[in-house]
Amino acid sequence: MPTVKRHSHPITPNKTAKASIQGSPDTPDLFSEPPAAQGMMQGRQRQVSFAMPPELLARVDETARKLSLTRAGFMKLALTRAVEAEKAQGR
Repeated sequence: MPTVKRHSHPITPNKTAKASIQGSPDTPDLFSEPPAAQGMMQGRQRQVSFAMPPELLARVDETARKLSLTRAGFMKLALTRAVEAEKAQGR
């Protein structure tokens, strides 16, 4: 019969999921307002930087090439579509 390991500090019923997630040391504050201005301005656009798995980056580059777009152009297009889809869903 398998053993079940119990957490030494279980989440109490009065602790919300939001508080639990925010309390995680490796999770950014997902519930606050987005930062007003992060990244350097380049013309009328703000430069941002983030990491992604190499496999995803290879797929991004391949798709961008097929669409005759730059990596940045494809990522802007994909992010615009994702944001608009979320907006259409009322989120």
